Amino acid sequence: MEPDIPGKNSPHQKNSTLGRLFGMPPVKIAAAYFIFGFCWIIFSDDLFLSLPVPQKELLFISSAKGIFFIVITTILLFLLVRHYNRQWQAKNRELLEANQELQVRDEELEAQNGMLARNQAEWETTFNSISDWICLIDPDGRILRTNRGTESLLGIPPEHAIGKHCYDLVHGSQCPVSSCPRQRMLASKKRESLELGMQQRAGWIQITVDPVFDSGGNIVSVVHIVREITARVQEQKAHDQAKKKLHLLNYVTFNEIQNAVFTLWGFQQFVRGKVKDSSAQPAFAKGEELLTRITNSLKFAQAYQNLGIALPVWQDANRVFLLAISHLDFLSLKHSVRLDGLEIYADPLLEQVLQILAENTLLHGQKATQVTLYCTEGPTGVTLFFEDDGVGIPEEIKKEIFSPDFHKTKAIGLFLAKEILEITGITIRETGTPGHGVRFEILVPAGAYRFPGRK
Repeated sequence: MEPDIPGKNSPHQKNSTLGRLFGMPPVKIAAAYFIFGFCWIIFSDDLFLSLPVPQKELLFISSAKGIFFIVITTILLFLLVRHYNRQWQAKNRELLEANQELQVRDEELEAQNGMLARNQAEWETTFNSISDWICLIDPDGRILRTNRGTESLLGIPPEHAIGKHCYDLVHGSQCPVSSCPRQRMLASKKRESLELGMQQRAGWIQITVDPVFDSGGNIVSVVHIVREITARVQEQKAHDQAKKKLHLLNYVTFNEIQNAVFTLWGFQQFVRGKVKDSSAQPAFAKGEELLTRITNSLKFAQAYQNLGIALPVWQDANRVFLLAISHLDFLSLKHSVRLDGLEIYADPLLEQVLQILAENTLLHGQKATQVTLYCTEGPTGVTLFFEDDGVGIPEEIKKEIFSPDFHKTKAIGLFLAKEILEITGITIRETGTPGHGVRFEILVPAGAYRFPGRK
């Protein structure tokens, strides 16, 4: 069999020719057919009449010509109809496939819409089940969306709160109040909060606002949360009142005991001066020792009762250290401070902590000539180092110096320092080398320190 060669009557060539023919517009096909038929009728008759053949044969040739024209026309019509029928079938299959694909997509969309509707309903139920009033407001304070917390907290249905300003509902004012956390949040671009008394009824609320940013970093809306804290405030007030009363009781009791000890001390000195018997002197010495221990315990109790009375505050570590050593005779020691503007969030008694460490150097450092205070920042926080060049602390008592029993024989100091620091999660330990001085490491966790001078 001869292979199909391009240029001959190969199927590829035929299909290409038919494709070009039937790919023509219908008007061109009809015009081509009209010209071909017209030329065939006119010129074929003239040709056959000019042939030198008998009349009978001429009639036969004319009939054959007509039959040939009908056959050619039939074949062309068949090919044309088959061509367009195939195109129609192909398009119909494409439409059926597209229709099936659309049906599948419609089913998927319907399932997704159902899931979205269920998720929306679940979210709405969860959103409205929260007892806090949560709403979305624009930067001007107009409420865009809210849960049903307005009903339980303010007695206002959610649909009536939409479109109103937050300061109208919360503060009962026509404009933002001076303490408005939203105004502060717009300036700081971070969470702000406020606690205040309720306008509608007796009670307290806490307002918290968080900014919502667009891709350009601009605030486009605000999450506004209002929580009733009446019970907590009442408990806090009761707790503060109890602390004040307990502090007053401690103060009165301390002064009474201190006065009694002072009077007893005076009587003992008076009696000791009257008694000349030398055998009674050890008893007097023992009594003085006991009075001294009582006095030290009273001082410890007085210092310990002030823990946690005042709220923690941010304090400049360098300034606190200078204030601490100003209460001591520190002129005989040099001091070096390298803190880079460190500020620590701690109890106001932080000054007493550094005073205790400095006093420890004065009392027990013996050969100490210098104190150094510096800090290093690490992954978990900043470590504040207090070092001297004295005799240090013996290895066997390093773990005991911060125990509550150690002060009974030595001093109040280090145990109290540890307790003061622990109020805000700060820890202290001693890591110095005996014979080369002390080194106290005060670890301040992340969030409890800052360097305001750094950019």
